[in-house]
Amino acid sequence: MNQELIDQIRQITEKVLEEQAQARTAAQTAPEKRLLAIFGAAQLELDVPLQQLQRCMQEGWKITIILSELATKVLNLKPIHAAFGEENILQENNLTALSTLVDTYQQIVLPVFSYPMAAKLALKLVDTPCTYLVFEALRKGKKVTAAADALNQSDNFINAGAMLHKLEGEYVNILSELGVQWVTMEHIADALCTGNLATQATLDRPVISAAVVANLAESVQEVFYTNPAIITPLAREDAQKRGIKLIPKRGGN
Repeated sequence: MNQELIDQIRQITEKVLEEQAQARTAAQTAPEKRLLAIFGAAQLELDVPLQQLQRCMQEGWKITIILSELATKVLNLKPIHAAFGEENILQENNLTALSTLVDTYQQIVLPVFSYPMAAKLALKLVDTPCTYLVFEALRKGKKVTAAADALNQSDNFINAGAMLHKLEGEYVNILSELGVQWVTMEHIADALCTGNLATQATLDRPVISAAVVANLAESVQEVFYTNPAIITPLAREDAQKRGIKLIPKRGGN
């Protein structure tokens, strides 16, 4: 083997080693992606939200689960324990140092956002550790993402009627103004990992305000809404500026 070939091999080896060292340094200096997932007591199957959170884990997110007091009494906890391990699951009543807990996580997600928790947050009744964590995160400008599927289940309540729908719409609008970003359960991972959501969104609420439009994902181009619904003039104007089509739902939409 001549000296020229030896020099070429040495240069290639040194380059590979340098690239590996740079990669290790980048991995060590990159901030750890930490996600806090708070489960409320919604009457929904957990398969989809758990799959979405597991996808986030595959994308490098370290996830801690918090179960509200009601969630521990209502949800089937076995799938949660199996997916994340009991060491990564905290119960609301055992939480301490809540302000520090908020600072530790870059994002909070509510994978099954329950009606009771939505009502408390909208009315600013921050009287539980879980509601405090969410409210404090919003106050500090952190990203809070909520899956709104459970809030569209009021037909399951006996004699729910228009009043419950009206309250849900008001709560959603208030929370949107506070900074909550809405997704459906099947889009949790897209919202958290890539920020890319579907180009279509569905709004099942009696009032669509400018705040609701402002909190739609940037990729949304069409919004299907329950007809009849009240769309405020400013909401229509903002939707037009963003190129979003507001389409009443009919039949299979």
